[in-house]
Amino acid sequence: MRSQKPKLLLDANLSPETAEYLRLLGFDVKCLIEENLGNLNDDEVVHIAIREKRVVITFDLDFGEIYYFAYPKKFNALVMRLSDQRVEFMNSILKNFFENNKGFFTKRTYRLAVVSESEVRKIL
Repeated sequence: MRSQKPKLLLDANLSPETAEYLRLLGFDVKCLIEENLGNLNDDEVVHIAIREKRVVITFDLDFGEIYYFAYPKKFNALVMRLSDQRVEFMNSILKNFFENNKGFFTKRTYRLAVVSESEVRKIL
C-alpha cells in the first residue's frame, strides 16, 4: 500500500516558491505568506498545525523546544538548519527528505525532524 503524503504548513520564513514546488510534487501545502498570515506568533502557527493536522516546516529553531515543552509531541515539525537558504537549495533538500523518508510524518505519533545539509535527525 502506498503511503499518503503529509499535509504541510510553511512557516512565514519560507518562500511561496517552495509552496508551489511542493504542490507540483503532490503535497497539500498551506503557506502562511500566501494566506497573509506571516505575522502569526509560534503558538498560533502550532494551533493551525494541530487543528489541520499539518507538518510545520520552518527555519525557526525554537520549534524544537516548542515540540518538546510547550506542546509536548502534539504536532509534527520539520526544522530546517541550512546555511544556504536559497529557494532552489531548500526545494532540493525537501524533495530529498520526503523521497527518503516516506511515511515518517504519516504515522499515528507526532514527530520532529531536524534537517541540515549533512544530516537528518529524526526524533520520534
